Amino acid sequence: MAEVTDYYLLLGVTETASPEAIKRAYRSVARDSHPDRNPHDPSAEERFKLVQLAYQVLSDPRRRTQYDLVRTFSLDGELGPYAMGHKPFDPADSQDPLTSLFFGDPRGTPNPSERGADVEAQVRLTFDQALRGGTTEVRMSGGEPVRLTVPKGVRSGLKVRVKGHGRLGAGGERGDLYVTFRVDPVARFRREGDHLHVVETVSALEAILGTTRSITNAYGQTMKVHIPPGTQPGERLRLRGQGVETATRRGDLFVEVEVTVPRGLTDEQRQSLAECACKSGLM
Repeated sequence: MAEVTDYYLLLGVTETASPEAIKRAYRSVARDSHPDRNPHDPSAEERFKLVQLAYQVLSDPRRRTQYDLVRTFSLDGELGPYAMGHKPFDPADSQDPLTSLFFGDPRGTPNPSERGADVEAQVRLTFDQALRGGTTEVRMSGGEPVRLTVPKGVRSGLKVRVKGHGRLGAGGERGDLYVTFRVDPVARFRREGDHLHVVETVSALEAILGTTRSITNAYGQTMKVHIPPGTQPGERLRLRGQGVETATRRGDLFVEVEVTVPRGLTDEQRQSLAECACKSGLM
């Protein structure tokens, strides 16, 4: 008699596992056994398909009930022609009998409702590419190029779905492609949501007396920024609408003031500053 695969063992759950536990286990096992993560393992694709089959059976209450009965008979060595009202399994058939029991003979007509697996991919973008958006390409494992639209102002970690570009299923329907964007950081700007942060350095005297700086935003536009007298170290100035621009809004640019204290003053310079501070009541 052909061997019946233990789907509970395959997913690493018990016979009494809840649907939620089965779903969590499936996600973990499917991720680890995905062919894209095991490119040098020739058996990875078959194992991945078997993991999908196990989840399809155990996540469906009706199929799970049928499977439990068949599995019980199999473990007892009593699986016979009466099981589930189905025909006997051919002992010479090397296929898992559960495949034909739940999904039809894999050598026969494919199930038209069986959809192909989804595929995950990552696309790296420069900071400037992410700001401006545009188009890029993802090359699939089979060499097929898929053209993508990069949303203007896309954030690192955003995932988009491209329908119909996953793996081809037995019924002829493809799964979907899920693409995660990864944006390379830059030294000058720090991004938080759609807001940008930049550090501007001024001297202690400039912070005391106030000054003006020319600030260039991430899009190359330059503007004058007034740093008021008495600005404290770490104080932030907000430039509205000068952050990241998306299709629906534009964030702000925050200028964080960093104050430096001059070193190496001459005795004459220190004396002049001290006299000025005394006259002004600052010390």
